[in-house]
Amino acid sequence: MNAVSHDPLADLARLLVEGAASGVGEDASLGAFVRHQALMRAYQARYVLLPQDAPSGGVLAPLRRHYEPRRLAALAELRPRLETELIAPLASASEGEAEIGPYVETMLAEIRGAPPNRFVAFLAGADHREDHYRNFLVQSSPDLLAEASASALGVIGEYGEPQSALFRILIDEFGYGAHGKKHAVLYRATMRSFGLDDAYNGYWPWFDAAALELHNVIHWLFQNPGNIFRQVGFLLHAETAYQRSTLAHHRYLREFHPDADARYFGEHAHIDLHHTRMVIDEAVTPLVARFGAEAGREIVAGAEMTRAAFARAGDSLVAISQAFAAAPSARFGVDGAPREKLGRPVTPSSPITGAPVRVGVLGVLADGRDFAAFPPSAIGRLVP
Repeated sequence: MNAVSHDPLADLARLLVEGAASGVGEDASLGAFVRHQALMRAYQARYVLLPQDAPSGGVLAPLRRHYEPRRLAALAELRPRLETELIAPLASASEGEAEIGPYVETMLAEIRGAPPNRFVAFLAGADHREDHYRNFLVQSSPDLLAEASASALGVIGEYGEPQSALFRILIDEFGYGAHGKKHAVLYRATMRSFGLDDAYNGYWPWFDAAALELHNVIHWLFQNPGNIFRQVGFLLHAETAYQRSTLAHHRYLREFHPDADARYFGEHAHIDLHHTRMVIDEAVTPLVARFGAEAGREIVAGAEMTRAAFARAGDSLVAISQAFAAAPSARFGVDGAPREKLGRPVTPSSPITGAPVRVGVLGVLADGRDFAAFPPSAIGRLVP
């Protein structure tokens, strides 16, 4: 269950929503970050989370604390307000009048003809590639260490043949019942090959704002059953885009980190070709045939919301990597366990008087004032 079993941030987020907090509330970026952390906790309350090793005092007591009804009720009460503030504007921005048929054809052509992956292209010419890649793995881990658990919520219920098609995709994500082939297990192996902790939420204090937003957009889509058509739109875009991005990462790892475990990316580059056709032929087409143009527009809205969320996360990752590489006082690498002696979180707009700032698992800025040049989505922690 790791670091989600207590909720001081949920209390702080409630104060921020109600406009009653000071300090953090004066920094808009930090306030949004805390809200996203609390929303992440609310969404992950739907998951079964067991520690990798049995606690010395037994598992039942922490399990009951984590799923204590009053705690879950408090998170559930907070969630709608956080969704209204953080996610609803993103959902509204994705809406339009595009027709599904032309949209799918244009989307496929644009993804297949897109320029090289920006982060992989940055890495090819960068120093400290391993540190940059570790940070990528950490920022991607909120979803990939429990991959498809969010979308599993979208196959509950009864809505005909498309449900069975989506379930077959889900089965693939879970390794078709073979635990060693489960995609989250393959991602754990990649993290371990870079010397990272592979515990779920093991790096939760280091998730930046863009990583949390992407996590929460995905969960908003799949934890609200009324989003069923947008959920299909998510899969339409994600399964297609992942073909190219995972192939780029697989090739990068084979060239620059040949000893790393690249099975996760190789598996996706292969199987997502099939998943795209399944989504189009067995979900999009029959749903639109049954429910008409309004269903098609909702599918487009889900795909566009997904495209934008992935783009923001990708752009943020590249910008943070570039900013850290350019910072005069940057020292790559993190000594010791990354969760030891955590300082308070700060953003590039926070008043910092030169104290060192740790940025994810990239390393430390010896002069924290360099953090002011980072993108707004960056989150650092003062070094005690």
